[in-house]
Order: sequence, then structure tokens, then C-alpha cells
Amino acid sequence: MKLHSLLALAVCIFAAAVAAWSKEDHEIFRLRDEVIAHDGANVTFYDLLGVKPSASQDELNKAYRKKSRQLHPDKARQNFIAQYALKHKKKGKTPGVKVSKQPTKREIDAHVKEVTAAYQRLSVIATVLKGPSRERYDHFLKNGFPKWKGTGYYYARYRPGLGSVLFGLLVVMGGGMHYFALVMGWKRRKEFVERYIRHARRTAWGDDTGIQGVPGVSGTSTPDTSSQQWEEAQDDMMPMNRRQKRMMDKENRKDKKAQAAKKARSSGVSTPVEAELTSGPQGAKKRIVAENGKVLVVDSVGNVFLEEETDDGMKQEFLLDPDEEPKPTIYDTLLFKLPKFLYNQSVGRILGNKEAVEEPLLESSDMPKDETALQSATAPNANGEARKRRAKLKAVR
Repeated sequence: MKLHSLLALAVCIFAAAVAAWSKEDHEIFRLRDEVIAHDGANVTFYDLLGVKPSASQDELNKAYRKKSRQLHPDKARQNFIAQYALKHKKKGKTPGVKVSKQPTKREIDAHVKEVTAAYQRLSVIATVLKGPSRERYDHFLKNGFPKWKGTGYYYARYRPGLGSVLFGLLVVMGGGMHYFALVMGWKRRKEFVERYIRHARRTAWGDDTGIQGVPGVSGTSTPDTSSQQWEEAQDDMMPMNRRQKRMMDKENRKDKKAQAAKKARSSGVSTPVEAELTSGPQGAKKRIVAENGKVLVVDSVGNVFLEEETDDGMKQEFLLDPDEEPKPTIYDTLLFKLPKFLYNQSVGRILGNKEAVEEPLLESSDMPKDETALQSATAPNANGEARKRRAKLKAVR
């Protein structure tokens, strides 16, 4: 409750700070920024007019008329040409005669443009000081100008152009928002596959203790033959022959499979142990038909396989694994794909790269969401061969 109160108080304070500045204040802030940029940080409005802050209205009017005559564009043009000629005198061909160099039209126009901006700025400043806004300016001049001037001021001052807006939309929408949408879609598909696998297990084997084909998991307890044989061997103190040793190793492997099955059921997802990974279901298995009509094979370890039939009538089993689909990255968003797509459609066509030209901007599918999720959770080929190759490659590295 205290946290909500503090947040509400902070919002109110921020809103009050933003709303504290009026349009007249924003105009004063804008003029001050321009004066700082052209005349210096310590130059005030009064300095531009050549008067003191305590000057009366008559003194302000006289100072403005005098300064405006100096900065008038027509007079400024004549003064610039005359001063330019004095500064750039050079010796002529006749001895003792100097020739004045005239400024170019480009130089004259640049000077007139700068003086015109200063003349207009002086007119606005004089209007501020001769009106009711002078009191606000004196207040800021005495107490200091605020560092934060409000969002409206910054937007009006630094309004972005069309190119900046389009680039910002591409970064925000095509980068951040698109990446968020890709990650959320990836999570939804992964959660659907996990629920699908758990439902297939319950349908095939019942509850957690009903999975058959795994030693030590069924409801009725069975004697541990391996421990009995080991105790009898110790009691009799008889040396083991090769056949007995093979039997012991076989029983130990069964125990390891039982432990792997318990771990798979407790995790709730089908994540086979790489050391025990085979090209198909292990041990006892059951074939069921899901609600969406898919034929599933659930083995005794808890792995769930999707059974599909090829055009030749051959049945193949694809391991369902929620971790099969990699997590999206920022390189999968429009921020990176759109420039690549535009490059392929322009330069790729010229180079004749047909494969690049036909590459779509975004991957789309007409299949239902559950079909897409199941397809993304299966390996590219049957029986998880791609996963086996990746595991071997990691082991080599």
C-alpha cells in the first residue's frame, strides 16, 4: 500500500512540474537558448539591449529603437559591404592606388540572413521585456532557470523529422516490440508442447505410478533380484564367472534407466538422456490418438513420439521436445530482416540470386497454432537423428 502511495505521489509531483511552465515560459526558455547559442552563456536579454535590469519602460524603448536601427537588414547590408571593402583593400596596378575588394553575393546573403535572425530575436526579446512576461524572466534570472523544462518544450524545440520518426518506429516497433512478440509466441508454443506431452503420458500410462515397463515404478513392489544375487554371491563367497558378471551389468543398467524415468516424470517434459538416446521408443510403449487426431507413441521412459506416415506408406516417429525450437534473437526481428529483404529485392535481383529474392520477409504458416507448435517441437528428420548429431558434435569439440 505504501508503494502505491509513493508512486501516486511521484506521478502527481511530475505532472505538477510539467504543468508548471506556461507557453510564455516556454517562449522565454526558447529565446534564452538561442541567446546562449549565438551570444554566449552569460548574456542576458538586458545585455542585448544595452540596459540594466532595473531599466524603465522608456529606457527599454529607446534602447530597442537604437539597437534595431543597427541590426536592420537593409542597413546591415550596406555596413557589411563598406566594412568588407575597408578590410580587403589591396594595391592596384597604378602605383599609390588601392583597390577595394567587393564581397560576393553568397557572403552578403549569409550575413544578411544572420543579421535578420538577430533582428527578429531582438524584437521578440523587447516584446517580452515590455510586457507582463518581464516579471517571469526576472524571476528566472534571479532564482535560476530550471533544468527540466517540460516535454512540450522539448518536443516543440527538437521536433524530429520524417526520417527520424520512421527510424524510431523501426527501432521500437520492428526491434523491441517485434522481439517481444517473437519471444511470447515461442513461450506459448513451448508451453503447449509441454502440456501436450503431459496429457499424452497420462492418457497412455495413467498417473505417475502407472507407467509400465520400468523396474521399481509399477504399483506392486517386486523383489530386487540384483541385490539378492549379490547377497547370495557374498554369502557363498563364490567367484563370479563371465555370465554372472554380464547379468549383474544388465541389472545395473536397468536401475539407471529407472532413475532416468523418475527424473523425466518429475520434470514433466520429454527430455531424453543423451547417453541413453536411441532412434525410437525405449522398452514398453503405447500408441494413442490425441484429441487433434495425431497418433502418438509413449514409451516406458516417458518420451513422446509423433507418428507420421510418408507418401510411401512408411511410418516414422518424431521425438517431441519443447527445447527443439531455439529461442528467437534480435536478429530475427524486422530491424535486421527488413534491410536484408530490401537488399535482396534490389541488389539480389540484379545479381540474379533467385533464392535470396524468393526469401520472404516474415515466415508465415496457414496451419493451426497447435500444428505449428508440434512442428517446431520435432527434429528436422525422423527419430531425432539431428539431435544425436549435435550431441556428437559437442562431444568432439
